[in-house]
Order: sequence, then structure tokens, then C-alpha cells
Amino acid sequence: MPRHRIESLGALRTLIAEPPALMKKRLQPAIDDHCLTVIRNASVCVVGLAGSDSPIAFLDLCATPVIHAEGTRIRMAWPALLPAVASQAPRACSLLFIMPGIGFALRANGRCHTQQEDAGLLLEFCADALFLHCSRAMVRADFWTPRESRSAWPMGRGEGVLSEAAQAFIARSPYLLMLTRNAEGATELSPRGDPDGFVGVLDGHRLLIPERPGNKVAVSLSNILSCGEVKLAFLLPGASTVLSVTGRAQVSADPGLLGPLSVNGKAPVLGILLEVERFAFVEAPELVAAGLWRTETHLSPAAIPSFPKMLAEHMNGTGLLGKATTLVVDAVVRHDLKHLY
Repeated sequence: MPRHRIESLGALRTLIAEPPALMKKRLQPAIDDHCLTVIRNASVCVVGLAGSDSPIAFLDLCATPVIHAEGTRIRMAWPALLPAVASQAPRACSLLFIMPGIGFALRANGRCHTQQEDAGLLLEFCADALFLHCSRAMVRADFWTPRESRSAWPMGRGEGVLSEAAQAFIARSPYLLMLTRNAEGATELSPRGDPDGFVGVLDGHRLLIPERPGNKVAVSLSNILSCGEVKLAFLLPGASTVLSVTGRAQVSADPGLLGPLSVNGKAPVLGILLEVERFAFVEAPELVAAGLWRTETHLSPAAIPSFPKMLAEHMNGTGLLGKATTLVVDAVVRHDLKHLY
């Protein structure tokens, strides 16, 4: 095995401490009022389906809002251009709801299938867990600032070795979404963000994704230890083109590889080393059509409850315990946003 490869959860936890006990409460079994707030205000839903036959997809919720969200069920329109999902064997699936101009988001893990109705093809999602996700990845990526983009990226695809255009896109991208799964097949869709070009291209077929300080739950890293299949979607803010990359990953603590990915003089302790199997440029006009990067569509932070309040009440309700937890969460969030690295 390569030197510095992390192969067990025990070895991982020597480098990332166990999360605070409070973090166990972040997972909710059903949609609560704060989940509904995010769903109703989201302009884009990211859909990560298990399996290599479909890239990470993006749904424009401004054009086709969520039809139903209650209990554990979410129902949305599913574009006819995307492959249907058999109802006989619902597929593991993860969702990410993004609100325009707001850094934190809602993530949901569960199973889904598509269903044909008179109104068209619908995505039927059943949640196993829902949770609010902090804004650190978007803050690190300066996500809401559009970048200068080429008039068009080549709609090419390939296997094994990244094209020059694919490497150029990665060199400009400040944000990606990563889909992993565990040994039981359950998926996790997790964002990563940093200054432009934060992912290291070691050569034409190997990428290194730095792991920055987070909530210490480390679900994606744990998933990779048990199942190395990884699916990525690289975004370029302001552009409708997405670069999809799939491959096999391992967790590395190699300081020689990680050192060049330092930010503000701080090198990541861990990174995800990906052996590229396939890549493809994919058009996702929904990202632009939904107005993600138009300031006039952005929500005012005052239009929704703050992240600390929502997360605290998500975990401990709206009573005295929830109010007390809000103060703790607010202090932690302020600290984390001041110490991004």
C-alpha cells in the first residue's frame, strides 16, 4: 500500500478527533419547519444518485418548485432529459438544497425513484436523515462571485486521463460536490470549496482534494474507507458548464503531496486522492437560469432565521433548551468562520 494511506477509521480518528456529542443531534428523521424554510426558499436542488450511469444533476426550483415536502417525502419534477430511476428498486440518493445568496444549505440522504404522471416525470424521494449544512465551503470558495468564463467549454468526455480542457477547468474551479457511499450503499453528497484551483492535479489521471477543518463527523472520508467509489461535480460560479469526474479514491496523509495545497500557510492534514476513471463536460443551464449568481435574486439574510437559530432548534426544539443551544452554536459558527483553515 502507498505510504501515508489511511486505511481504517481508527487511523482516521488519530488525525480528526471525534465530533462533539451534540453533533449526533444534527440528523433529523423527518422534515421540520426549518427544513421547509430552506426547501421553500431554495432555487437549486442538487441530486446525487448512486451508480455510475448518471452524473450529479441540478434542478431549477424557480422554474419547477418542489411539489410536496412533508414527513420524510419530497416530490419534485424530474427533467425528461435525465434518466428515469426504476420504482421497483429505489436507488440510494442524496439531495442538497441551495438558497440564492445564502451560504448554509439543507442536505438529505435517502432513496428515490421516478414516477410518470399526467403532469410529467416526478422524482419521489424518501428521506432517512436531513440536516442543515454550514456555509464554510461557500465562504472559502467565494461562491457568490461569478468568475470570468470562456464563451464555451468543449463538451468532451474521456476515460482514464483528463483532457487539457478538463485540467484547465479544475484549475479555475473553487467549488465541487462529492458523492460517496458506504458499505451498505447509502450515499452522502458533500461540498468542498476553497480559492480557485484548490484541487491539485498531480498528473493527467490523479487528483488530490484537500480536507479542510470541518464538523469532524467525516462521513465522506469514512465512506471512502469502506467504498472508494467517488463522483465529483466541479462548478465554476457564473457558468452553466459542470465538469463531472468519477473514479476510485483513498484517504492520504502524505505531507509531500498535501504541502503544495496550503492556504494561509496551513497545509491540510488529510486529502482525498482520486484515480480518475471517467470525465465529462455537462451542460447545467439550470444553475444560471435559477439565478444563483444574480445579486437581484439573492435572499436577504434577514428574510430567514439565522443558521445558529435554525440548527439549534433543529437539534433541540424551540423551547428553553433550543434557545440556550442557539448561543452555543452561534459562538461556534463565529469561531469557525474566523478560522477557516
